[in-house]
Amino acid sequence: MLRIDVALSDAGSMVNEDAIGHFGDAAWVIDGATGIGPSLLDAPSDAAWLAQTADRLIADALAEDPDCSTIEILRDVMTRCATALADAQVRAFDGTHELPSAAFAMIRLRGDAAEITALADCRVAAVDDAGVARLFGTYALDVVEARTLAAVKAIREENPSIDSEALKNLLLPGLSANRHLKNRDGGYWLLGTEPAAADHLWQATVPLHPGQRFAIASDGFLRLVELFDAATPDDLLAIATPEDGAAWLARLRDIESEPDSLRRHIRVKRHDDASLIVCTWDPSC
Repeated sequence: MLRIDVALSDAGSMVNEDAIGHFGDAAWVIDGATGIGPSLLDAPSDAAWLAQTADRLIADALAEDPDCSTIEILRDVMTRCATALADAQVRAFDGTHELPSAAFAMIRLRGDAAEITALADCRVAAVDDAGVARLFGTYALDVVEARTLAAVKAIREENPSIDSEALKNLLLPGLSANRHLKNRDGGYWLLGTEPAAADHLWQATVPLHPGQRFAIASDGFLRLVELFDAATPDDLLAIATPEDGAAWLARLRDIESEPDSLRRHIRVKRHDDASLIVCTWDPSC
């Protein structure tokens, strides 16, 4: 069985747009993409609604058919999310770029292997065939977001004291252009309301051995590794208790809050939602 050792999700602002879940031999993290226009829903945020809805539907799908392929589960989940959105939306959308979407990563035990699935910038820390701990996932979105980060750097160099709202207004044309690339060839693929994304999952398998550990994280928590250089994949896999997780989360928030943090570590948001699940394969359970 997959034993859940640590499960945390901490909001970076008023609304947590991440969701974490597990059922049976599967665990996952969903990171809703913050909207850049008016909301389609009467909800705290479209992204939070999607993350919570998809989280519930994934657990339901695994309960209904534990042997169903991950591709088919996610295709069904996205189809159901589309139906739920149509029922709940309070205005029509002007294009698919306005539809809510999310990054996603999952570990699922399948026979004698662990199946890793990812969309966008949620990733999984695991030990590879060579015995090296590394992050598994896709980096297609990172290529797109590099243009945004270059714009952020240029804006902040010209106006170091710019506030977050003014920065977002200047970035909006580029952010909108990026959203037009989602769920299309030549762009990047996300979990959302477009079932075709299920045909573009990033997947890999690693062989299982007793006691093997996995850490599934949203990009907000992965700042520790990928942005701040304050942790490694080995460090993520060593997080064994809720107290360990809380300590790393506190370290993350401390770095984000440092006075010169936005200059030293280029990003759009000072704080981001941060989610982590660390799990172990325990055949004795």
